[in-house]
Amino acid sequence: MASKSLSVQEIDAGSHPLVMGADSLRALDRRLGEAEGSAHFVLGDENTLRHCLPELLAQVPRLRDAETIGVAPGEGSKSLPVCQDIWMHLTARAADREAILITLGGGVVTDLGGFIAGTFKRGVRCVHVPTSLMGMVDAAIGGKSGIDLGGVKNNVGVFHDPLAVHVHVPFLKSLGKRELLNGVAEMVKHGLVRDAAHWEAIQQAPLHDLDALAPLVERSATIKAEVVREDPRERGTRKALNFGHTIGHGIEAYSWEAGQRALLHGEAVAIGMVCEAWLSWRLGLLDRESNDRITAYLLELYKPFVLQGDEDHRIIELMRNDKKNSAGQFRFTLLTGIGAARVDVPITAAQVQEALEHYRLLIRV
Repeated sequence: MASKSLSVQEIDAGSHPLVMGADSLRALDRRLGEAEGSAHFVLGDENTLRHCLPELLAQVPRLRDAETIGVAPGEGSKSLPVCQDIWMHLTARAADREAILITLGGGVVTDLGGFIAGTFKRGVRCVHVPTSLMGMVDAAIGGKSGIDLGGVKNNVGVFHDPLAVHVHVPFLKSLGKRELLNGVAEMVKHGLVRDAAHWEAIQQAPLHDLDALAPLVERSATIKAEVVREDPRERGTRKALNFGHTIGHGIEAYSWEAGQRALLHGEAVAIGMVCEAWLSWRLGLLDRESNDRITAYLLELYKPFVLQGDEDHRIIELMRNDKKNSAGQFRFTLLTGIGAARVDVPITAAQVQEALEHYRLLIRV
């Protein structure tokens, strides 16, 4: 979609483009005109419909007659009952297979919307417009969608490639510090598994400054797009992006049950990265200095989450439903250095328990 009149950068993410730049939303208006959908629906949560929808409609005139569908903010919306409500809503509006669903939100909305689009009428087209840092650099890119079931994160899902992902960085102005840090965790992961220079740049950047953050957002999104292009269905190299997520997903799901605050995805992944970097060192894959640097940075950024020793069993039980497991074994992505990773490393429950104990000792100091 090269154009002299639009300031955009289009990055190849394999089966869909990632569109960034000052005119990314105007490029979306053009894309919708070319797609000739029979109807447009905008899916968002209560916050994005309030804070981001006016800007979207201002820059994308073709959506001014679109019907909006709102869900409650938070992980609780990634559920079958919410899906059923939306499927029924689309049915009541006589939405057909030529309809286009535009998701306007963070990772929860793009996950949910991608799943809805991939299953309704055996698949309708969708476009993701991420409004959170998490969505811009990771969740919206790559066609993976999923909802939670039985307390297990993303237990049901489909690969459903969007028409495109359009990133409008100014939407980040609507986020608070906690939501920004939620996305920074995925950016840190990108650097640790793929790009040492990106990891160094993140550590030096004033993360509260959107001007300083913007090029890092672009680099992280590009890393995700590159990996997806190499391995669109997560058979090999894309598994590197699971670093921090095996233990992180277990802790995140556990936090929904616990009496403490429920963790955001990035907060849980940060704990997972501390644990999994330590496992990388324990197995002789990662040098001690790198492990210590990773640990110090993550503990500085993210508040501790207190885990009692008797909670390990439940966390490990939740991890047993992880999609990355194979033949009853935990399969981890571990670091072999800053900017390099090894996938499908078998890890035992006892080793997971040791890693959780290591985290407990760190936050008691």
